[in-house]
Amino acid sequence: MSSINVLIIDDHPMVVKGYCYTLASLQDELQLKFDEANNCDDVLFKLEKTSDDFYSLILLDISIPASRCRTATGGEDLGIRIRSKFPETKIIVQTGLNDISIITNVFHSIKPEGFLTKSDIDEEVLINAVSTVLQNKNYYSSSVRHLLSNQDFEEVHIDALNRQILYHLSLGYKMKDLPYHIPLSLPSIERRKKDLKSLLGVPEGGNHQLLKAARTKGFI
Repeated sequence: MSSINVLIIDDHPMVVKGYCYTLASLQDELQLKFDEANNCDDVLFKLEKTSDDFYSLILLDISIPASRCRTATGGEDLGIRIRSKFPETKIIVQTGLNDISIITNVFHSIKPEGFLTKSDIDEEVLINAVSTVLQNKNYYSSSVRHLLSNQDFEEVHIDALNRQILYHLSLGYKMKDLPYHIPLSLPSIERRKKDLKSLLGVPEGGNHQLLKAARTKGFI
């Protein structure tokens, strides 16, 4: 039996160890080989040095710190890069956020085979999720299924460039300085900022209100 390479991305090493310990119970039926990454820089390095032999499965935490070079603001950016470069790799997203906006956005941007909220994760859920996804099926935890079945499901999609705008504003950058860090003209950034205010429910608000709404929903 050939081994199945699994990458667990989480900024808490103890969580990674717990996942490895739990999933070790699958070794009788699946030969899993674990690797870990605790931040965006670790993952970017693995993406750059890897050509064809990448991971079969990735457990991806959305809420991890941005890379030092600021090209990846968190787990969603990593998921987009992984999906683009290695489309055959299966992705199970895990998040402590339980907001319909962030769930919607991740489905739009990554289209993961699995989606778990951390409040739902226990040994049984984790094992079932990995087993199901490796059988080429989708697995969504109960909270995610509930949100997806909600008739008020929102069409909120904040792409990588919009997240870059929010991220740099959260660091205190001025609007006039953003074109030096984001590949857009200032008028384009201003239009996107206006759209972001509408999407996040603060159309007449300033930067403070915009960033507060973005943090509340988990986009920064």
